[in-house]
Amino acid sequence: MAKYRRRNTTEYRTYGSVAYAPAYDGSAVRAPRREEELRRAPAPYPRRRQQVRKRERAKVEVRPAGAVAPFAVIGFLAVALFAAMLVTSYAQLTVANDEMVSLRRELSTLKSDNAALTAQYERVFDLATIQAAVGETMVRPTNDQVVYIDLSEPDTVTVYKEAGPSPLRSLMDGVGDVFGSILEYFR
Repeated sequence: MAKYRRRNTTEYRTYGSVAYAPAYDGSAVRAPRREEELRRAPAPYPRRRQQVRKRERAKVEVRPAGAVAPFAVIGFLAVALFAAMLVTSYAQLTVANDEMVSLRRELSTLKSDNAALTAQYERVFDLATIQAAVGETMVRPTNDQVVYIDLSEPDTVTVYKEAGPSPLRSLMDGVGDVFGSILEYFR
């Protein structure tokens, strides 16, 4: 078996009693302890004469007022125009919804009236009653009085395009309609 030898992991630079104090830094003067450092009075600093300096104010440079950008003005006008158009379109939508509700109400009334009048018409339109009212003078139509329409050929339609207004005129009409609707809203 091999013998294990214990090695000392701390290396010392000196021999003797100092060898057992690993914190020894090699100087003969003892370093003061922290408590001793706190007890010492601080050395007075020599008084310095305070020099009075005049402080100069920083010069403030004022930027000259800039001109209003024409694109900004055009942009604000466009936003205002679109806002006015939006308000008028909402007003038109409200009016159209109100008209739609009243027209639906009128349609339901007219449907019920139509059903009542159709029933009354069928009651009056009785072939026996008509034959009795007319007598023997009512006869069936003859073959020369009957006309047949042949719908076997495909439909053809010719549409002639009318010369419409010029694009500038239609643009001016559209702008006039927009401003007219805006003025109509504020009335």
